Amino acid sequence: MPSPSPASPHVLPPRAAPAAHGGGDEAGVLRAQALGCRRGQRRLFTGFELRLAPGQALWLRGPNGCGKTSLLRILAGLAHPAEGAAHFGGVPVHRLSPPARGRLRFVGHANGLKAELRVAEALGVLAALDADPGSPALPPERLAQALADAGLSGRAQAVVGTLSQGQRRKVALARLWLDEQPRTWLLDEPLDALDADGVARFERWIEAHTARGGAVLMTSHTALPRLALDELHLGVAA
Repeated sequence: MPSPSPASPHVLPPRAAPAAHGGGDEAGVLRAQALGCRRGQRRLFTGFELRLAPGQALWLRGPNGCGKTSLLRILAGLAHPAEGAAHFGGVPVHRLSPPARGRLRFVGHANGLKAELRVAEALGVLAALDADPGSPALPPERLAQALADAGLSGRAQAVVGTLSQGQRRKVALARLWLDEQPRTWLLDEPLDALDADGVARFERWIEAHTARGGAVLMTSHTALPRLALDELHLGVAA
């Protein structure tokens, strides 16, 4: 397939995405149609097309300032496009019901951790933000296991402010290790500051998530050699 033009970026077709659950061709599908975005008077991108199906992982690439973070926020329903529309399961993302919105999970490049909290406490705060309404708090052993899976074994009682930047990123990402549902993850630079072990754990984690029918759209300046990711290119608008 020829490379997409900057004015009309689109995604390569998925290699082998599992069938969507719940009935209907659009069940669990995140779709963007002719999306455009502006920042002030500057147009970041236009004519953007996307279809992200359950079981698919995509690598969103593009130069700094082209609007990758803005795109993820639009797809998550956190911002409105200048033109076009984004739908999840056939419903506009800004009109999703709370349960449907809970199937979309956006994790930004900021870690969102309070420096004075202990690591397990900080992860518990993030888990509570992600939890469905009325869900009980996660037990300490579940939080400790997620931290161990992220490469932070034995650090549950450390103070966040004593951690390195890479360790803080692992704490922030551990919230996704707690997620056992086939959600759609929108991840903004998840590999920022991670060491080689952290990147390898992240790759295994993406494999497990997509195997259970989850989907991932992520930005990254770091390649993931273990994963055969389809690539999505976002160019600078003319």
